[in-house]
Amino acid sequence: MSQVRDSLAEKLTTKVGGKKRALQPVDLTNALAAVARISQPVELDLSGEHNVFNPVRWIRGSDGVPKPDPRQDLSTTLKLLKTGGLNLTITYLGPTGTGDPYRYQFRITREFEKKRNDRNTITVSLNEGAQNDWFRLTEVHGPKDSAGEVVIRLREGGESVTLAKEKPFSKVMGYQADLRFESREFAARRVDDTLNLMGASYKIVAIGKDEIVVSAPNGTRTTVKLASNP
Repeated sequence: MSQVRDSLAEKLTTKVGGKKRALQPVDLTNALAAVARISQPVELDLSGEHNVFNPVRWIRGSDGVPKPDPRQDLSTTLKLLKTGGLNLTITYLGPTGTGDPYRYQFRITREFEKKRNDRNTITVSLNEGAQNDWFRLTEVHGPKDSAGEVVIRLREGGESVTLAKEKPFSKVMGYQADLRFESREFAARRVDDTLNLMGASYKIVAIGKDEIVVSAPNGTRTTVKLASNP
C-alpha cells in the first residue's frame, strides 16, 4: 500500500512540480480590427442620385423613346443663356415755355415696367423743386432760360444725379433672361412670365444679374445659374 502511495506521489510531483511553460499572450488582432470597423461605420447615402430610395421618373420623349424626366432637376436642364438689364433712362432736353417759372423738359424710358405700354418713351416737364413718379428736379445750373445742366434726385434710392443737356442717364432697375430647355428657347423673359415645360407651367419669380429663380406647379423653387457654356 505504501508503495502505491509513493508511486502516486512521485507521479504527481512529476506532473505538477515539473518545469512550467510561460503564459503566451492572447492574439487580439481580429478583435481589434472589429472594434476599429465599428468605430468608423460606413456612411450610407440615401439622397441625391441614389435611385433606390429616390427613383428617377421616366417619360416618353417626342421620338417615343423613354428617357429621364428633365424637369426633375431644372438647375441643370434649364439653361440660363444670358441676362440683360432693364433700365430707367432719363435725358435732360432743356428749358421749355416762356418762364415765370421756367419748366425743364426730360425724356424718360422705363424698360423695366411690367406693362408693355408703360415702356414707351415719354416726355415730361418740371419746375425747379417739383417731382414726378421717378425723380425730383432739385437744382438748375446756369441761366434759367438756357440752363445746360440740372440736378435730379431719384425717388427710388434717393440718388442725386447731374444731367447735362442731351446726355442720357441710365440705371438698371431689373433684368430679363434668355433661356433654353432641351431644344426650345425662351427669349427676353421677365419676372412673373410663365414657361411651358412639357405641358407644365413654371413661373419665373426672380431674375438677377447671373441667376433666375423658377417656381414649379407645386411651389418648389429652383435657382438656375448663368450657363458658362450655353
